[in-house]
Amino acid sequence: MSVRLAVLLLACASAAHAQDVPPAPTPTPAQIARALQRYEHEPTARELVDALRADPTIDPERARALARRGRRGGWLPWLRLAARRGQGQDLSAQVESESTRYSTDDDLTLEASMTFRFDRAAYGPHEVALAREEGRRAQQRERRERALLAAFYERRRLQLERDLCGRTDLETLLRIRELADVLDLLSGGAFHRIMRRRASRDPL
Repeated sequence: MSVRLAVLLLACASAAHAQDVPPAPTPTPAQIARALQRYEHEPTARELVDALRADPTIDPERARALARRGRRGGWLPWLRLAARRGQGQDLSAQVESESTRYSTDDDLTLEASMTFRFDRAAYGPHEVALAREEGRRAQQRERRERALLAAFYERRRLQLERDLCGRTDLETLLRIRELADVLDLLSGGAFHRIMRRRASRDPL
């Protein structure tokens, strides 16, 4: 007997005991397989995890991309332009016969400089802060993945207990609906989105 089947049988027995009804007949592997086929239109755990990982707010790679972009800034030069005008001789006058000539000595100087920050190409100024942000996002994503998987398999277990063991009490039915909303929230709306898309493809 597989571990999954043993867990399901124990769940059915506990469900029957909780509802104070005679235990339902032991489901066979074929019945379990047929029950699982009824959920094929629902998103798989992998699809929901992939949708969760697509959330940019918890993607560690985005923090790493910012760090790489900051290091590339070290290869961009700082360009400085300057202009200076001066007069080496303010004014001079020459008197020749009956005419007077005035002249000035104006200088116009243009300067340009380029500065490279190669130290930033190796280690950006915000590297430490971005590393902390990367670690925070990785931990947040891991926590959400664990919560998503726990909600997914709890819902699937309750669905099997409902369909194979006759567990149709109000608490169980509400919990199944609640877990569907939890999965939708954790996956960024992917749970209900996939459900609607596949329902629209089913033949009438």
